[in-house]
Formats: sequence, structure tokens, C-alpha cells
Amino acid sequence: MKITVLMGGDSPEREISLMSGSAVVKGLKKAGHDVQGIDISSVAEVLTLPDLKDCDVVFPALHGGQGEDGHLQAVLDVMGIAYALSGAAASALAMDKSSTKRVLRSAGIPTPDWLQVCWDRQSDQPDLMLSRLKSDREWEGLTLERVFQRATKELGFPLVIKLNGAGSSVGVAIVQQPGQFEKAFAEVVAAADEPQLDIILEKFIPGRELTATILLGRRLPLLEIRPRDGFYDYENKYTAGASDYLVPAPVHSPLYEQISADALRVFELIGCQGVARVDFRLNQNDYYCLEINTIPGLTEHSLVPKSAAAVGIGFSPLVDDLCRAALI
Repeated sequence: MKITVLMGGDSPEREISLMSGSAVVKGLKKAGHDVQGIDISSVAEVLTLPDLKDCDVVFPALHGGQGEDGHLQAVLDVMGIAYALSGAAASALAMDKSSTKRVLRSAGIPTPDWLQVCWDRQSDQPDLMLSRLKSDREWEGLTLERVFQRATKELGFPLVIKLNGAGSSVGVAIVQQPGQFEKAFAEVVAAADEPQLDIILEKFIPGRELTATILLGRRLPLLEIRPRDGFYDYENKYTAGASDYLVPAPVHSPLYEQISADALRVFELIGCQGVARVDFRLNQNDYYCLEINTIPGLTEHSLVPKSAAAVGIGFSPLVDDLCRAALI
């Protein structure tokens, strides 16, 4: 097959996208395909790429931003170009963490309590118009102090502050004490450059970090991540030796089966295709789904290839199968 791998983009996850894209190009070439990797500066650039319509399949290896939130997928749909992984609707829903959590709640899948704030960077305050449109009197006259008060009352500490539409632990802060809230909030706001930011305040769940890969509708073994220091942040994700990975995760049955089954339910509820990674926290015997990633990392440190390898699926066959599935 003639395959084009798109990578790069303009999101804060550009560096990781380039790493994933390069790995996918290498893996597909090893599988015998005619592959070109293209570093794009923005999704709009796809409309002007020469010879893109001549390829059999596009493999999107863009993380975050318009490369993962459905914009790229919608453009490829309009152009009539086949592509691997999830479609536009599923990509948009999965990237919106708050909307995903609402789907989880409605399906009875546990997810941590949360609050959502739209932040106006220009005025450096919450978007009061959005608050009024939501007809929520509790948010009227909203200020950062009011956000803090509601978070303290409804979520408690520690809590997590994160961008609603980002991944790779970009724009994430764990706030241990009330006195750290304002600084942590400012750091999350600074992690993105859009004029209007969607921010999630989420109850922190202590315990173990698990991830479940769904590959072509098949449940791969659960994987547990054990950072050697701190939590599974950007540095621990992409620094060799910074974390230990246990696959299959040492979780007793039937809890293991329940988490794995719910991961598949999330995959199906969101409408994903190809491969996706579902992240969980496990506290004693209680588990919570955090989010689903429709374009999970595909670097040498990434989780999906580790889970696939545990059942004998090498990296090259993994990306090969994903491209072939796009043509079915």
C-alpha cells in the first residue's frame, strides 16, 4: 500500500507527534509499504498537500489540537481519503474530556467528580457569558476565588487541574493543598495559547494507574504504570527508566475483568475505530475511568505497543493492521 503518515501539527504535543510519526513510518516500511511521512504545520495544510489523494491510506499521528479533535478527520472525509483510527465524531467527543465523562456517567461507568470552567485569557477571568448561557446561578459573578470556593466544597483536595482538550500530560497540575491552587491554575492556563480555554477541575483519585488498550475491538492486557518518582507526568512518560510497566497488570479477578470490559464499553460508546487507549485509576477495589485517547502515543516509551507486545503483536504488524482495517 501507499501510505502517508501525517505528524507534527501546531499543538503543544507536536514534539511527541513527531516521535510517534517517525516510529509509524519506520514500522510501516518494515511491513513492506510505500510510506512517506509529512510534517505539517497545521491541519489546514492538508488541503494543499500534493499527491495526498494518490495514497491508499493516511495514518494520522498527530496528538492534541485539530489533529486529534476531529478537524483533520473531517477534512479527510470531505476529501474522500481513507484514514486509520477513529472518525471525526468519535475524535471530537473523546478529545472533549468533560463530554466524555458525561457519557461515562450516563452509562454507569465510574469517573471522578469534576467541574468545568471556560477561561477568558484576555480578561484573565472565567467566561461570564458562558456561565450565564448555562443558566447556573451558582456561577454568576464568577471569579477565580469563586472557582476555588466551589472546587474546595465539591471536590476537596488534592484535586487535578487540566486542559479539557489536551493529552500527553500537557497542561496538567495536581494541587495538594488549597494554598497551591492559584499558582497551579495559572500554570495550566499558560500551557496553551488559545484565547478561550476549557479547563477541568477533577477530584484526585489516589491509587494505581492503569491503562487498557482496545485494538480493532479486541481487549489487550491491562497495563499498570508505576512512576519511580511523583505522578505519571510528561517527564515520566517520555524519559527512559523513569517509570516501570507491568503487563498484564497485577489486578485480581473479577476486578481485572470488570475494568477491561468497561474499557471496551467506552471504546464502543464513543464510537472509536482502530485503536484507542482508556485510562483508569484504581483505589483499593474502586476504579474510575479518566479518559480515552483516540490517537495514543506510538513512541518507544508508549503504552499501546507495550500492551500489544504482551500478546505477541509487534510494532510493525500493529500499525500494518491499523492501516489495512481503514480500507475495510
